[in-house]
Amino acid sequence: MTAVDLQAGYLVSCPTWEDGRPVRILSVHPGQGQVAVRYQDARAHRPAHITSVEPGFELDLVSGGCQAGRLR
Repeated sequence: MTAVDLQAGYLVSCPTWEDGRPVRILSVHPGQGQVAVRYQDARAHRPAHITSVEPGFELDLVSGGCQAGRLR
């Protein structure tokens, strides 16, 4: 998936975030050519991070893409 597809609550992984361990997306704010993403390690043991990435930035969806038979 790409950064423009992210929604709060998704559990994703990315090699450059938390050493590739899963992170929970806390908020996503698309802007002019960038997507601001606030994320935290999946177990909430460390402080949240805010980063800005390109809209096509690729991540691996771990959980959160489908709930109760509908896309989230």
